[in-house]
Amino acid sequence: MLNNEFVKKVNFFLYKKKHLIIYIIIGLTSLIFELLIRKFFSSYLQISGAYLHLSVIFGIIFAFYFNVKLNFNVPKIYLKRSLIYFFLISIGSYLFQYLIRKKIELSNLNFEESRIIISGCFFLIAYSFHIKFSFSDSRKVGVAIYANGYEDIKKIFEKIGPYPDFIHVDIVDKTLNNNAPDTNLSKLEVVKAYWPQHNIETHIMSKDPLNLIENNIINCSDIIYIHHEILNREKVVEKIIEQKKTPGLVLHSINDYENLKEVIGDFKEILILSIKKPGFSGQEFNHNSLKLIERINALNTRKKINVCVDGGIKSNLINKFTSEKIVSGSDVLNSQNPIRKIMQLQTVARYEK
Repeated sequence: MLNNEFVKKVNFFLYKKKHLIIYIIIGLTSLIFELLIRKFFSSYLQISGAYLHLSVIFGIIFAFYFNVKLNFNVPKIYLKRSLIYFFLISIGSYLFQYLIRKKIELSNLNFEESRIIISGCFFLIAYSFHIKFSFSDSRKVGVAIYANGYEDIKKIFEKIGPYPDFIHVDIVDKTLNNNAPDTNLSKLEVVKAYWPQHNIETHIMSKDPLNLIENNIINCSDIIYIHHEILNREKVVEKIIEQKKTPGLVLHSINDYENLKEVIGDFKEILILSIKKPGFSGQEFNHNSLKLIERINALNTRKKINVCVDGGIKSNLINKFTSEKIVSGSDVLNSQNPIRKIMQLQTVARYEK
């Protein structure tokens, strides 16, 4: 029998390559579609010469549509940019392949056969460019872990493995939640040890977080989120930046932010807390969050901001708002199949019946 650890590694490898596998299937299908259009042009519309190359545009549109529909979860605000990159990369690849075909002697092959062979050789190259540019804004999913004395990080890792795109660590003290258990900042070191290749995003739920930002948080965090309403906000941000970490701003969905643009200021990372009470796990999604997200998405500076939505997230809610990242805690960790739950969030449950 195969070693269980080996099976896990194979499953995770296939999972990480899911975009490539689906991309190849869509690519081959779009190539066949393109060649059928080309044949239709030449046989029925009597189009010839350079005009036959127009068929490649149909193939590109086909490939982009199904990659967005079935493969990459691109937020709506980035679709136009994604399409432009996809079109430019695909046209560039086609022209390069066409020039190569002219240089190589393929006299025993017709256009369709040579197109399939040469295009197949360029699939991985084109894919790497599309990942870097066309689909770089695909939505990421993080799992929330509380930094307290009760969370068993090892058990959580056994449940979710390396499947989340990032790990979100919640720190809450009694200034924001009277019933909050004592924080255990050493848990961040444990989290980083279990997920060394993942970004760690730390959310400090405290009215006065200045004293909490110590070595455990600084060394283990990539982004440190603080609430807008805290004391000494400028000092806290300055301390985070001094340690060469990225500060993030938390906006609570129960609050009205009249001067939203001024509130956000220079922050590039915004977290929408989409539950009513900070520091309580298992709450329902607060639908007032949708209005706040819409207001942020309407800002003329929106494309300079990464929005993360945290709290009460379920797969049936994701299509109701646009954000770069989402965070789920209890919905994942308390499910019978946490890994499958993460996959549902990452794919917007598009493969579920």
